[in-house]
Amino acid sequence: MDNMQIFLLNKGTYRGALLDATEIVQKMKKSHNTGVLETYILGENYIAAGLLTSMLKGNDRLAVVFECGGPVKGISVEVSADGKVRGYLKNNPIPLDKKQDDFDLNFILGPGFLSIIKYPEGDSQPFKGQVMIEYGDIAKDLANYFTTSENLPTAFNLSVKFNKDGSVKGAGGLIIQKMPAIDKDNEDESDAEKIEKALSAMPSIGESLSDGQTPSEIISSTFEDFFPNVIGSRNIRFECGCNKELFSTYLNGLSDSDKKDLYENGPFPVKTNCHNCNSVYSFNKEELKSIFNF
Repeated sequence: MDNMQIFLLNKGTYRGALLDATEIVQKMKKSHNTGVLETYILGENYIAAGLLTSMLKGNDRLAVVFECGGPVKGISVEVSADGKVRGYLKNNPIPLDKKQDDFDLNFILGPGFLSIIKYPEGDSQPFKGQVMIEYGDIAKDLANYFTTSENLPTAFNLSVKFNKDGSVKGAGGLIIQKMPAIDKDNEDESDAEKIEKALSAMPSIGESLSDGQTPSEIISSTFEDFFPNVIGSRNIRFECGCNKELFSTYLNGLSDSDKKDLYENGPFPVKTNCHNCNSVYSFNKEELKSIFNF
């Protein structure tokens, strides 16, 4: 289980969160059997979604969805206020005509849309905000979403670092948002420039975490000139709520003709797959007979 620290800068002028997501991304890689490129892309989305739990409360949920024309085709990651993150790439592995020499995602994502879908506890309908993909960069496009759609100037720093064998050695991220000013006459615009410089100068978060630094230590060293104040923490984990009973319910929702065909022709065991965590649930003929009440 990984830890996120939530903090304020300059007496609440800025609000941020820093997440150590190393274990999350390692487990994600193992569950989805992703290669280095796929781990990098999906890992950055897991980190971003984990950071966004700092905005959630109670039983709120949120989804980050990229619908795009590049070879990845789409990315969907969900997160809940209690810190559970899950999600998938539409294409895994990502089909490429040639090997990528770097992690430039502009081509991988291609044109499309980024949506943030919020499911507030108690609301009958979700809230969906959407922007066009402008940068082909997950951190920049997420920052653009919050800056333009929610009028919250935002910066993301997402980092996944690998060992030479392709395993994940460190992963983490940072979000900082400028809070609406109560007294605009006394608003100091130079603070924004100073914080941007601090962000640009900070070492790789993934490297720092792999070297043993904690989120609190990274916050203190990066923002020591801005009076950082940690106001809370959350544990974040890769966890999916799927189970065999849930998939039996999905099977029972098939049409009568599909049920009959599946029961008579199989093939057995019938295997179902959860795209969010890649778990497989198998059903033999007797189990289908019970589910379908034949």
